[in-house]
Amino acid sequence: RLIGTGKTLNSCKKYVNDNNLSEFILFEKESEHHKLNKFYNEIDLFVLPSYYEALGCVYLESWATNTPFIAVKNQGVSEIIPEDLKNLMLVSESCPLDLSKKINFFIENKVNIEFDSKFDIRHTISDFLKNNIFND
Repeated sequence: RLIGTGKTLNSCKKYVNDNNLSEFILFEKESEHHKLNKFYNEIDLFVLPSYYEALGCVYLESWATNTPFIAVKNQGVSEIIPEDLKNLMLVSESCPLDLSKKINFFIENKVNIEFDSKFDIRHTISDFLKNNIFND
C-alpha cells in the first residue's frame, strides 16, 4: 500500500505498471486521522524512506500500535529508536538495496517493537505544558 501524493506519484505508478506489480501494490490517498489506528493495525510494516523528516509523527503513530517501521538514518526519529533496534529499523539514505533487505527481513520475521510509553502524546504534551515558559 503506497499512500500519499506528490511530484513522484506518477513515476511510481508508471514503475508499478511497467514492472507488472499492479496486483501487489495499491495506491491510496492519505487517510483521515480518526482512521489511522485501524490503518496501522491492518499493516505488518510501515516504511517511510524519507530523508527530509525531522521527526515524522507517522513513525510514532506506527510505533504506538506496535507496528514495526523503517526510517532513514540521521533523521529525527533515529534519535529516539532504542540503540539495539537501530540496525534493524534504520536504512542508509538513498540506498534501495539496504531498504529492500530490511523490508525482506520484516516480511520473513515476526518482530514486535514495543512502544516506549514516554513518547505517548498524553505524556509529551503534559510534560511540555508543565515546562512551557509561557505558563508563568
